[in-house]
Order: sequence, then C-alpha cells, then structure tokens
Amino acid sequence: MTRLTDDRRVIEHRLLELVYTTDAPITAPALAYFAPCSFEDAERVLDDLVARDRLHMEISDEGTITYVFPDRHRLAPRSEPAATPPRSLERHPGMPIAIRGGRPASPVAAALLSLLVPGAGQLYTGNVVSALLWFLLVTAGYLLILPGIFLHLCCIIAATSSAHRLNEAMARLRNDGG
Repeated sequence: MTRLTDDRRVIEHRLLELVYTTDAPITAPALAYFAPCSFEDAERVLDDLVARDRLHMEISDEGTITYVFPDRHRLAPRSEPAATPPRSLERHPGMPIAIRGGRPASPVAAALLSLLVPGAGQLYTGNVVSALLWFLLVTAGYLLILPGIFLHLCCIIAATSSAHRLNEAMARLRNDGG
C-alpha cells in the first residue's frame, strides 16, 4: 500500500468533490483545473486509481480519455450549520482563549478596562499572563508615582493593541477556513 502525499490527498479529495457534486465528465484536464494541479499530477492520480480498480478508463473514438466512477451519483453539497462558529475559532494554538464566544474584542473596552485596573484589558482579550505582569509592573511603578503613570498609559496602549491582534487572528482563521 502506498502512502499518499499531501498534494495527492488534496487532488483525490478534489476529484471526489468533482465526481459527487457535478455531472462533468472526469478527464485529466478537468481534474487539473478543478484541483488545481498540473496535468501530469492529475493523470498520475487518475491512472493510479485505475490501476487500483477504483475507477475505469474509457477512450472515445476521437481518443479522448475519460474516467468513470462505478455507481456515480450526485450528492447534495455539505451544509455547515451557520449558527455555530468554526471549532478553530474556539481555541487555536498561539491564540489567546476567546472568552467572548468568538465575538470580536473591542479595543475601546480593553483600553477602558486597563484604565480602571492595570492588566484588565489584557485579561479581557484572553492574555492572562500578560494581564498579571502588567498589573504587577504598574502597581510597582505607582510606588514611585511618575513611572506608574507612564506604565499605566503603556498598559492601556498594550491592551488596545492586544484587542486589535486578537481580532486580526480571528479574521485570518475565518478566512482560512479554520
């Protein structure tokens, strides 16, 4: 049994999608267009599936090679429920815990929270360690008065930035299919 490469898996997945969601004849150029991949890769995948007796090859009088899947029938496209957010938005490695249930973080709310309590804006965006560090740093800075005010302003700016970064990461995950 041969192991499939990632490219080959993608091509086979797109082939199955082409087979079961369209009535188009299966040819190497059609698969190359739909996958997208080179003609050679499409032919290689199709010929391998013929050799493994997964599909059949037919050659027309004009010399056109088409591939036939036994018992081919059209399936309805998969429908994803719109109400539930993709699981990738719930927790993604390297992304803070989305405590607002997938809703975007408000930079204004993060700034106001950090204004009231240093680090609260970072906590709002899910950065627990950062929140604790900012709280301790700003509290220590207030012992010297002037550095505390400066650090508190930096904390507010960092909370706003954290909310923006969280929103950008969530948008990228939504666009990448998550």
